[in-house]
Amino acid sequence: MKKLLLASLVVVLFAGMAMAQPADLTADVNVQVTVNGVWSITLDVAAVDFGTLEPGDIATPANVVATVRSNQKIPWGLQLNKDRDLTNDVALESIPSANFTYTGGGPGAGLWTNGEFFLAPTTAYLCAATEYKVAAGLALTTTLNLTIPAPAAAGLYTNVITYTLTATP
Repeated sequence: MKKLLLASLVVVLFAGMAMAQPADLTADVNVQVTVNGVWSITLDVAAVDFGTLEPGDIATPANVVATVRSNQKIPWGLQLNKDRDLTNDVALESIPSANFTYTGGGPGAGLWTNGEFFLAPTTAYLCAATEYKVAAGLALTTTLNLTIPAPAAAGLYTNVITYTLTATP
């Protein structure tokens, strides 16, 4: 009888403990973050100086690296244009566009269009679909090529080349 009473007491104790345990409770936390839009272009140089050349010389090519960053998930392109031909303001002469050209290169998977600089912005690089988001940056190199025509008047010839990051349809 004592054994039965002891066994009953143990069963009652364990049953009471099982009933006394609280149920699991849960609580939620809402998490959010706002990611800023990235849309930028930076150039590795502010000026290119081909040095002093003579009529008929072919200049050592100069590179300009444009780093494009975007997380917009849209097609984009790199456009180039000149403000004028390379012009000598004293002699009132210019170097023809055919003598001042560019070629593109770099790790990009998109399509380069090489050639002359025009007054109107012209697409030089069109990104590939895999490059719609390049938040870490994509370095695109344009190599500037210059041939001094013979004859060319002595003096300083200048112009400005503009690099534009543009959304494309």
